Amino acid sequence: MPEGDSLVRLADRLRPVLAGRHLVRTDFRVPRLATLDLSGASIRSVRPRAKYLLMDAGELTVLSHLKMEGRWEAYPLLGAGGGPVTPRWRHPGWQARCVLETARDQVVGFQLGLLEVLPTVAVPERLAFLGPDLLDPDWARPETAGALLAEAVRRLSAGADQPIGLALLDQRLVSGIGNIYRCEALLLAGLDPHRPVASVPDLPGLVTLARDLMRVNTVPAEPGRPAPRRTTTAVVPDPASPYGVRVLGAAGDRPPSGHRSRPGARGRDSHYWVYGRNRQGCLRCGGPVTVEDLGDRTGQVRTLYWCRHCQR
Repeated sequence: MPEGDSLVRLADRLRPVLAGRHLVRTDFRVPRLATLDLSGASIRSVRPRAKYLLMDAGELTVLSHLKMEGRWEAYPLLGAGGGPVTPRWRHPGWQARCVLETARDQVVGFQLGLLEVLPTVAVPERLAFLGPDLLDPDWARPETAGALLAEAVRRLSAGADQPIGLALLDQRLVSGIGNIYRCEALLLAGLDPHRPVASVPDLPGLVTLARDLMRVNTVPAEPGRPAPRRTTTAVVPDPASPYGVRVLGAAGDRPPSGHRSRPGARGRDSHYWVYGRNRQGCLRCGGPVTVEDLGDRTGQVRTLYWCRHCQR
């Protein structure tokens, strides 16, 4: 599943080629939408909501979820000299689920896990089940951030006996966070993923830590350069911050390129503390990383990485 920061970056990439432009051709390659034609509609906005991508076209919204293998890609239809060019897709045509074409660009959704088109006014009800989005722009506004944090804590606290490692992935409680940030936030907080939510000493601090880790990874790529690689290791010790860890860049103090300040860290070559490090060991203590499947009765099982020494 994608992380919420991936959707923010995706929206940032697609917005310049779609927002404010009129669609000249559309092709929906799923049976229930096969006859739909949005030609002539203007793309009013391209925006993420948790792990969903929303493209508002006229009075309708194209809603998609990438699931495990989905992707959206943009292809120019005009060459350097202004003449038409035929786009060469990087994936087989049978994987295409949606084609949106303007006079200048073609945007294609491949292997989308979910694709719907609905009235824009119906979107809030369609996504009403989601908990507070950790990358909602309202977190940056003092007048709304407190309410978002309180609602996230309220929803998480309602399942007091649920393991915190499961609760963080329940999009009905807090949305946008995926497996990588679940593992990394719990490592930095020193929390055993199996601990009941009720035993977490600072639940607001854990939400804040996860949000900050995600937010610093939404910085768009500089023109002509690849997007910076996702990392959770640009942190410094700070007794005043949740769990004694301050995420560099969360308050605008962008870390220098390549910065890898890590409290108690061993090694200097990883972008993650514990996620995917079952062969290298925990980046914080050097000890073994435990790998297990953690799920609930709904069948939502994800691979969990954690350190028995650092997390209690």
